Amino acid sequence: MTRDEIVRAIRAERRRTLALVRRLEPDQFEVVATPGWRVREVLAHLITTDRATVLGSNLAVLLASAERLERWNDRQVRKWADRPIPDLLLGLDRWGRRLARIRLIPSPLYRLRLPTFLGRAPVELLAWSRVYDEWVHRQDIRRALGMPDEDVDVAPVAEFILAAIEVNTVPQLKGRPGTVSISLKDAPIEAWRYELGSGRSGPEGTDPASAPSDVRISANAPAFVMAAAGRDSFRDLADRGELLVEGDEGLAEAFLDVLRIV
Repeated sequence: MTRDEIVRAIRAERRRTLALVRRLEPDQFEVVATPGWRVREVLAHLITTDRATVLGSNLAVLLASAERLERWNDRQVRKWADRPIPDLLLGLDRWGRRLARIRLIPSPLYRLRLPTFLGRAPVELLAWSRVYDEWVHRQDIRRALGMPDEDVDVAPVAEFILAAIEVNTVPQLKGRPGTVSISLKDAPIEAWRYELGSGRSGPEGTDPASAPSDVRISANAPAFVMAAAGRDSFRDLADRGELLVEGDEGLAEAFLDVLRIV
């Protein structure tokens, strides 16, 4: 996705989150949405992440480790979680709008690669991760309140996963031969192919001379995203018929075992 497309997706995700939480009853903000976090804490996380990104105060932890980022998140969330509900809604709206100003980042800087805990990632992928994080946390809230996962307009989130796999997952299988293709249904995006040996990846149709992949994984897009986020397991998806593996099952298992985008 381009910088402008990412900014539009960021705005769209925040609009959907606000549309969801503005109609909640006060007691629903107290429901536990993820281990240790009520709906309140989830919203506080979205606010404080946006605020820190705008102010640049979370850059050091993004360049450190996932564990350090989690500890930082917990500290920031405690500063907002118990504020009155109107303050949470105002914070979501205000800091979401301010974050959208990342469209002003110059294009050369947007392509700069940084050594983050995800791997050596371009700034654009870090901005794009905001779309993914909000979508996943909104599903956390929906699940906690007995609502089904969303299954529309998931393309920006699904495509982020396919891009992040090259940075985060493929390096963990460095030196292992083989190629893996992933096709996500219910999202209008091409299947992606990963060459584990070279570390290269991209839309499957870009090289018509390439040999068939050793593994083809096809899955329901929303379910695959939630499994990649650690909310479900890929094995359970396969048992439910929402994920299909064709080809080298051993390679597929090794690939999916390390596929976790936090």
